[in-house]
Amino acid sequence: MNHHGMKAVPFSGSGDWEGPATWGQQGFWDSLKRYDCTSWYRNVAPVWTVPEGWSLADVFQLLGSTVSRYEGLRTDVREGADGRLRQRVRGRGEFPVEIIEATDESDFAGHAARLRALPMIGNGKLPFAAAVVVEEGRPRQLIWAISHLAVDASSVRVLLSHLDEPRQGPPPQPKDQAEAEAGDRLAQAAERSTTAWLRALAGADLPFVARRPEPGAGGIIQETLTSRPAATRLEELTAVLGTDASAVLLAAVSVALGSHLGLRSLPLQVVTSNRHRSDTEDYLGVLAQLGPMTVDLNPDQRFGDAVGQVRRRSLRAYSSALWSPAALDSALRGTGRSADEVLGATCTFNDVRGGFPAVMDHPAQPDPGKDHAVRPLPWWPYQGGRCGIAVAGDQELLQFAVRADTAYVAPKLARSLLPAIDTVLRLAHERTDALVGELTATVAGELADR
Repeated sequence: MNHHGMKAVPFSGSGDWEGPATWGQQGFWDSLKRYDCTSWYRNVAPVWTVPEGWSLADVFQLLGSTVSRYEGLRTDVREGADGRLRQRVRGRGEFPVEIIEATDESDFAGHAARLRALPMIGNGKLPFAAAVVVEEGRPRQLIWAISHLAVDASSVRVLLSHLDEPRQGPPPQPKDQAEAEAGDRLAQAAERSTTAWLRALAGADLPFVARRPEPGAGGIIQETLTSRPAATRLEELTAVLGTDASAVLLAAVSVALGSHLGLRSLPLQVVTSNRHRSDTEDYLGVLAQLGPMTVDLNPDQRFGDAVGQVRRRSLRAYSSALWSPAALDSALRGTGRSADEVLGATCTFNDVRGGFPAVMDHPAQPDPGKDHAVRPLPWWPYQGGRCGIAVAGDQELLQFAVRADTAYVAPKLARSLLPAIDTVLRLAHERTDALVGELTATVAGELADR
């Protein structure tokens, strides 16, 4: 792949503006500052296929109009002089677009990986980098790497759908969201959310609260498990139990984690984008928040009943996910804890299936004799903490991913989590009336045999 040049593309907006960051931006900033041991998960890099008949000028026009329409793509997030996080919207200017000539040895995945790793945090630049791959002068693909401070997973879907069918009219903007969060209604919601956090985690045994004492223990494990049969199992389990796929997945994750950690009451953080709100359908900005929940792993409970419990509690966690980081930290310190301790010391679950770029650039084939493949994950598109688990895929392919900081999570544990989750899903599919204790014992036995 040969570099062909750069193109400066202009944008214009409603004028420069600076104000407080949204709670979503603050939450992502906290996560990146605390847990980003590598640069690999700073940006997300979706690849968009350019329609037939388009010229380079068409692509540049689309890029410029999209950046002009969405303030989130021209917003720089930074710490102010008072230590508080602020966002600055740039009203007009231009941005570079890299033009790359494809060759027979084209490595699109490698190029996207390079853009993912670009630092885009508080550097005064726009929070994205764009490149157009051309073949014999014709644009083939647009690679758009965007900082997590500008978009979350659901915002990427909004962006890709806008590229396919550009929309008109003013969408809601991050500065509007920040102003709404400063109002009385959302201030009251933040207070209720903080109360829910304190109640959900009161007395909880946080599994990754303390740094492991072994010297040289720090490091990152990032792996993904890819399975086609798992997608079929999930779809059929969902139909039999009459629930949604997220609840089944979250229950399977909970049983696997509880088995490995030896916990009957498992503290979790579930990620929701708040995309269900009618006023955010066309919003391009960070809406993802963490909601607190605990799962009771009663060994005498049937897996189907556990799914129902998890679904009810996850819905409550979603409703508690609109929180002010400063308010939450202040309340936690009143109990002898801090946001840094709590947000990192539980497991994070992020289900982003449906329209989001797959975890792997190219789906892996199952290993011989297995119906899945476990591979190292070279980049991490999701927010985590000390132990983050994500699920992506569709009806054809399901992928589990784990990112673990080995200063807090034992490497053996981290590497066994994905097969354990897949095992729970397989066993529950074979017997929907299986007891949680039976599933836990089987998973523990398989772990001991490794």
